[in-house]
Amino acid sequence: MRVLYNDIMKTIDTTVNISLKYAVTEKKLSAIIKSGETEEKYLAHIFALFTDVPVVDILAFAEKYDISLPAIKKYYPNRELEEVFTEKRAKI
Repeated sequence: MRVLYNDIMKTIDTTVNISLKYAVTEKKLSAIIKSGETEEKYLAHIFALFTDVPVVDILAFAEKYDISLPAIKKYYPNRELEEVFTEKRAKI
């Protein structure tokens, strides 16, 4: 069963913003990852994204916002994610 972006983004929004003082939108989160520059107040959000969100949802998020593998690897050097990401991009 394929999960729609909206359902994934609700999961990501909920997960990365839970019990944090500052909320971050999915658009802002993608811009942070793409730029490679993180404001200190968003460090916990980035950490939550890559530790609490399932890999499949991270991939869908990256696809939706056209986030490159090198940008993701700066924050999250994960072999499983890299293999799936590379395989998925090769099919496109």
